[in-house]
Amino acid sequence: MKIHYFVPLLCIGCAYALPTLPWLAQFPIEGLFSRFSRLVKAIDLSDRVIDLLDDPAASITFFAVPNTGIPHHQPSRGDDNDKYQLGSAFLAPKRGDERDIAHDLGHLVLQDHRKEALARIIRGILAYHTLPEKLDSAALVQNSTYATNLTLKDGSMDHQPLRLSVQSTIVPPRLRINTVVDVIRRDIEASNGVIHSINIPLLPPPSLFSEMFVVPEVFSYVTSAIQRVDLTGAVDRWWTPGKDGDHGSFVGAEITTFFAPTSGAFQRLPHKLRLFLFSPFGSKALKKLLEYHIVPQIVLHTDYVHDATSYSAFVEDRISDVLPDPPGNLVYAYNLTFPTLLENHVVNVQVARYKAKIPLPGPSRYFTRFTVNGRDVGPYDIPARNGALHVITNLLDPRGHHKDDYKHHGHELVDVEWEDWEDWLPQWAMQD
Repeated sequence: MKIHYFVPLLCIGCAYALPTLPWLAQFPIEGLFSRFSRLVKAIDLSDRVIDLLDDPAASITFFAVPNTGIPHHQPSRGDDNDKYQLGSAFLAPKRGDERDIAHDLGHLVLQDHRKEALARIIRGILAYHTLPEKLDSAALVQNSTYATNLTLKDGSMDHQPLRLSVQSTIVPPRLRINTVVDVIRRDIEASNGVIHSINIPLLPPPSLFSEMFVVPEVFSYVTSAIQRVDLTGAVDRWWTPGKDGDHGSFVGAEITTFFAPTSGAFQRLPHKLRLFLFSPFGSKALKKLLEYHIVPQIVLHTDYVHDATSYSAFVEDRISDVLPDPPGNLVYAYNLTFPTLLENHVVNVQVARYKAKIPLPGPSRYFTRFTVNGRDVGPYDIPARNGALHVITNLLDPRGHHKDDYKHHGHELVDVEWEDWEDWLPQWAMQD
């Protein structure tokens, strides 16, 4: 599976940012202020953001978008203001060229009578561009995810800050945020932190369920299955309007981890099993299998665990090593067991983070081994509004064991773990 399928969700062209801060005045690069003039306009809409970026006592990281990442769109005479109204349809993740979306939001910012609403939106977007600690590029690659300055008031993430993920590659040498946003200039020092320039803006991520719709080629089976057995509320979080003029609210899962099987995972099941699961006779089995992939009330990233029901002693669960011949110097490793949405069923997670042994130019290189029930996980650490999404290429067996093998049936590659499904799955599905 190609990583570029996971084109974010979160990287829309937003508005314009970076005010007359001490940061910009201290930039040693000639002409840098003019490159961020549109960003300055966005920051000027929020006194709260200005105060943070101007605070001499702060020590923060800020991801700044230059003008080239925010194309300018001038309204035409015939533009109708009504079509720029803010609404869930407008702000929903869209597929396509992020720069086209930047045009739309850039046009919105030009409407003076929208400034109050836009200030709130942009304040949230810019908070997602800000980390509450100073991290240069060498420090950024040490972890896989980081908490941002954005905490949502509706209870999403159990009132914990939304996170962003960091990816680095050796060939080509690249530093990325949320899989799609390239860091194009690193380590611009300021008196109260460090700035990294990125090619396009970051938007706070949508819910787990909405994220999967951005890449239907990868998740069409699982999204259809979730809707078929009415499990949307276990992985989605959405706004619902109030009745009789009452204020609306967000509903659905506040915090969840989902091990999302790809379409290929379903396609590798025996043909008869696929027919059974998506038939009226197999809906109960399908629902229980999906529940086994959902870890409710917990957000799990490879470098972060938060349990909304009780505090988990993360450090106590660490182990010394996980491979007899580790491919690098072990940074940390742990083995955790989590309850799933399927009652009396748990999944076992094993994570190991390594620092590459081979000396290479530039910052140190890190990589992670992540398995669930012995199955490889990846891509992993995809942040969402209400938790974490991890991609798996095999359905997890609720019996808690697996055979890491395949065989061909005609032109199909079949997961042998499910060959005996007729002997146990229908009976298991009917058990309470």
